[in-house]
Amino acid sequence: MRIAGIPVFAVALMTLALAMLAPALFGALERDWRAGRLFLYAALFVAFCAAVLGLAARRPDQAQASAREELLTLVGVFSVAPAFAAVPIWLLRPDLGAGGALFEAVSALTTTGATLIDLPETAPRALHLWRSLMGWLGGLFTLAAAAAILAPRELLDLPGAQSVQAETSRAGRVLALGPGGRRTLKALGDIAPVYLAFTALATALLAAPGAQSTFVALSHAMGIAATSGISPLPNGLAGQGSRWAEAAALLLLAAAGTRLTWGAAHGGARPRAMQRLHAAPRDPEVRLLAIAVVLATLWILMQGLTTGAAATGLEAGARAAWGALLTSVSFVTTTGYVSADWGIAKAWAGQGSPALLLIGLATLGGGVATTAGGVKLFRIYALYRHGRAELARLPHPQAVDSTRTQGGDIARRAIVNGWVVVMLYMAAFAATLLALAAAGLGFGPSVAAAAAALSNAGPLLPEAGGVAWSQLSGPALAVCGAAMALGRIELLAAIALLDPGNWRR
Repeated sequence: MRIAGIPVFAVALMTLALAMLAPALFGALERDWRAGRLFLYAALFVAFCAAVLGLAARRPDQAQASAREELLTLVGVFSVAPAFAAVPIWLLRPDLGAGGALFEAVSALTTTGATLIDLPETAPRALHLWRSLMGWLGGLFTLAAAAAILAPRELLDLPGAQSVQAETSRAGRVLALGPGGRRTLKALGDIAPVYLAFTALATALLAAPGAQSTFVALSHAMGIAATSGISPLPNGLAGQGSRWAEAAALLLLAAAGTRLTWGAAHGGARPRAMQRLHAAPRDPEVRLLAIAVVLATLWILMQGLTTGAAATGLEAGARAAWGALLTSVSFVTTTGYVSADWGIAKAWAGQGSPALLLIGLATLGGGVATTAGGVKLFRIYALYRHGRAELARLPHPQAVDSTRTQGGDIARRAIVNGWVVVMLYMAAFAATLLALAAAGLGFGPSVAAAAAALSNAGPLLPEAGGVAWSQLSGPALAVCGAAMALGRIELLAAIALLDPGNWRR
């Protein structure tokens, strides 16, 4: 994939170099001259590498990028670019080592949010800004890739795309025309304003009543927009215990987890906000998200009735319900922020942490064409509707059922795609689990780490596995880093690269 003859990968590296100037300036403003100087040096180094690569590989733009080139660009951004993004991390925190700095960069760019920094207060604030910015840029590229690379093959074939296509008859035509580089530019041009506006709105809401400082609010806003869960505070969103910030985060997380927020950008159109708001209650993804969150919250509350926690009073029950609600929404969108009342919710349920519940929510994932990881809600919904139709046909084998949704028919290839993705996810999960066990990690932490890496939900390991990422060995971190990249680029896209037919062309 090329833009004006320059590989998109080189353009991505130059974007990273320019982004490093933000923490460099921030460090200078805070009079943290060491951090500012090291970020400036790293920016110059990465910019030099990007310029050399771009000039050496530059050639006239191709008429149409092949599927292999598009997928290789996607793989390169999330697996090779982190090596350059890790340079300032290694310079600032040499105690992490080269491998640890690379893990931090992979985790941030894939919007996973796992970190080896157990004490955030010991790291420069410029470094926290860089981690948040990497996650934010990774989320933006994920949305652009969904529109420019995956959408022509998957997004418009999935049942959730009908509501997007209904808003603009040009959606399929716009995304299908032009070489990959031009599609990427168009996707970025359509998505970036919405993404920026969402981040600015989130920052304003989180900082409005003075509950959070502007820096913390901006970091959390970028973490919500990219569903990375990155935070400069030890306890994340719960670090300052603001009810207002948590209420705002609940609404923002729900919006970030559905494609309706980014749907206008994917189609190249800008429907009115009221039209999207009207479509939300009827959208199967939104309904499935609500069902999963309500069931998880009710399960926590019902546990209190069996353990006797309900006798502690109505206020404790209300706080447990709020903690379970916010945390469930956060994990089903693979963000990983927890409520300040999550500890009360766990005590109410009578257990340390409902590990299987959190793993299940993260595995469900958010909507298609969002920054969330996991299997994705609509694939699960498509399989549910297909299974329901098959059961209905058992007594009437000659009946014809189109498996309709309120958005239209579910295409057969979308159902097949759902089955394939679920099977690939299970196979990748099993392989990651075995590799982590071979690296010396226990069964429980291995399950949580595999789910966290493949679902791009980094905070899942400390919550469900009971261990910090810094406690994992080097080989285990390498396995998790590879799983993070694999989960981010989508398993189906990774398998497509193994097709010999793509390499004979």
